[in-house]
Amino acid sequence: MGTLLTYVNALPLQAESEESDNPLLTISPGLMVWTLVMFAITLWIMKRYVFGPVGQAIEKRRAKIAESIEEAERSRDEATAMLEDYKARLVDARKEADALREQGRKEGEQQRAELISQAQGQRERVLADADELIQAQARTAASGLRDEVVDLALLAAERVSRRSLDDAEHRRLIEQAIAEADLSGVASANGGAATK
Repeated sequence: MGTLLTYVNALPLQAESEESDNPLLTISPGLMVWTLVMFAITLWIMKRYVFGPVGQAIEKRRAKIAESIEEAERSRDEATAMLEDYKARLVDARKEADALREQGRKEGEQQRAELISQAQGQRERVLADADELIQAQARTAASGLRDEVVDLALLAAERVSRRSLDDAEHRRLIEQAIAEADLSGVASANGGAATK
């Protein structure tokens, strides 16, 4: 421990002797003057050739950044306006699509009603044609029945009278019998059977 104390006590003495030997730690007026002169020259060179161009570059960069920020804000405002325009157009397109859909629905209903009306008209025409056909067939059947009745009446009259009448006499008797007989019930019965 004694050697340690000796070493610690010797350190300050050693530091003092090194300070007196170090030329950077000693004050030298000539070195100070030259250091100040060199500092002034370096400062002047830096101010003239470095600080000016660097300041201008910094100012240009600052202006460019400010311009970029303004352009970004304009772009953002334009994008916002375009978004609002897009939303308005989208709302208009939806309204137009709804109107077209409603118009299509109405036109579809109108066409459906027209088709139903045409189908009903055609059905009524077909039924009217069928009624006319049935009535024509009934008239034809009544006429055929009338001829058969006439033939039967002639045959019956011939047997009853036991004599044969000429054709003119036959016709006259038949026409008279038909005029006296009511065949409208037979015609309507045949027409009703034909409609079934």
